[in-house]
Amino acid sequence: MIVDRISVSNFDRETLEQVLAEKSQHKVNWIDRYEDQITEEDPTQEGIKLPWTKTHEKIILQYGAVSVWAGIDGHRKSSLLAQIAAFSARDVVTGIASFEMPIKHQIKMLTQLASGVMDPPIEYQKEFANWGNGKLLLYDHHGDVPSIEAYALVVKMARDYGAKLIVIDCLQMIKGVGGEAAIERDIMKMFVQLAKAFDVHIAIVHHTRKPAQGSDEYVPTRFDLLGSSSYSQLASILCIVWADKKKDKLRELVLAGGELTDEQEDYMRRPDTKIICSKNRHLPWEGTIGLWLENRQFIGQDNSQRLWFNEELSA
Repeated sequence: MIVDRISVSNFDRETLEQVLAEKSQHKVNWIDRYEDQITEEDPTQEGIKLPWTKTHEKIILQYGAVSVWAGIDGHRKSSLLAQIAAFSARDVVTGIASFEMPIKHQIKMLTQLASGVMDPPIEYQKEFANWGNGKLLLYDHHGDVPSIEAYALVVKMARDYGAKLIVIDCLQMIKGVGGEAAIERDIMKMFVQLAKAFDVHIAIVHHTRKPAQGSDEYVPTRFDLLGSSSYSQLASILCIVWADKKKDKLRELVLAGGELTDEQEDYMRRPDTKIICSKNRHLPWEGTIGLWLENRQFIGQDNSQRLWFNEELSA
């Protein structure tokens, strides 16, 4: 595995002296040695803001860090991260490695999320793809990947193309995930080390366990993540993505010609999707952010106003 392990049981005196000589001494210094690192710039603000204005002071995808976006299967994790990626590509080179979705489906979804157009024409999808040259990278692979390939694609995007945000969708498609906890921890440590090495933010899509009663109304917590606890422990940011499936059913009822009760009308004013931030290492905020769907686009409030993407692709 990529991450070296040194067991304490192997530490004889000779090994200890070697470690002290080669690895530790230059890392231990008096605090004033680092005075030059104190600047006016706030390190917690160095990263990528989400597309919604109301989140800008709450969640920032810091460079050199990893975030995990988890939820029940089918609760819009991939589309949410795709929208974050599409909007970040306006400012920084962004990469998406979706192991579950063919390229042509990704392009259509990204165009929908950027424009707010439910069924964008082929020509408009091509316009979006041309706009993305030099801005938005896609990884052309559909299916499981070994961990070394996940390592290589991050290096390629970050080192060779200068990506500052890389989305991995999803963790379960990396071989070794779902197996031994030690292997899962090594894979997560790999992403943490890559983020630090290339000063890039890596956002990882992950799944939670199915609710005991099989109900989509259950809102998962950080303790419901599948697999190793290292996913939540090593991530700088942990967000649960939850879609209100009850509201989806009520919307379908209306489209079929049905009428809603007053209580149901009130319910329809609730957000379609919630981002529940349960860990935020670098900023003093944790809580819930409500988002509404306008066609396929996530918007910050229930006003049916699409997010502005740019002049070039205004539809």
